[in-house]
Amino acid sequence: MYTKPLLFVFLFASFSLFAQNEEQTLFRNARITGGFAAPIFTYGKTDGHSVYGAGGGAGIVFNRFFAGFFGMGEAFTGPKFQGDQLGLGYGGLWLGYTTPSYKVVHLYASMKIAGGAAGAGDFNDDDWDIDDNWTDAVFVGVPEVGLELNVARWFRLSGSAGYRFVGGFNGWGTLGKNDLNAPVFALTARFGWFGGRR
Repeated sequence: MYTKPLLFVFLFASFSLFAQNEEQTLFRNARITGGFAAPIFTYGKTDGHSVYGAGGGAGIVFNRFFAGFFGMGEAFTGPKFQGDQLGLGYGGLWLGYTTPSYKVVHLYASMKIAGGAAGAGDFNDDDWDIDDNWTDAVFVGVPEVGLELNVARWFRLSGSAGYRFVGGFNGWGTLGKNDLNAPVFALTARFGWFGGRR
């Protein structure tokens, strides 16, 4: 069930290790060059219905590589079942890589690995009212790739396309257990310090 996301994590880590001549391990010789906080906004479609997400994260920068944590909440506009709609909340580890990060526009890639829950309720207001009678514990993996823009030395903006893998979902209403696996698009604004000049 989790073979594809775990394989991507392995390949992503291997690429991060060998793409830089000056660093042969993740942390032994890595030098912390900065840190950031980031709001994250996502959009996708599942079974023909729009899915909107918002969340945030924070991380530490090691030259081109970053590692941190994140949390996301996503609300599905449909289908509705017994007056409720579906929501997905998850959070966990966030790994990323940018190259060449000193360029105004450069490659951005990340992998989000998380645990969370899918539940039914009313997600139209600021307070998510989740039905206590139904929740599924889920595992979520989201590999993504895109472009990042250096707006300022303390502000980076990325647009990316990825794929959301969800394991542990048992289906709800007309949605089957695999229907949450879908493409997702993200807009991420990172605010912080990303290291000195090249």
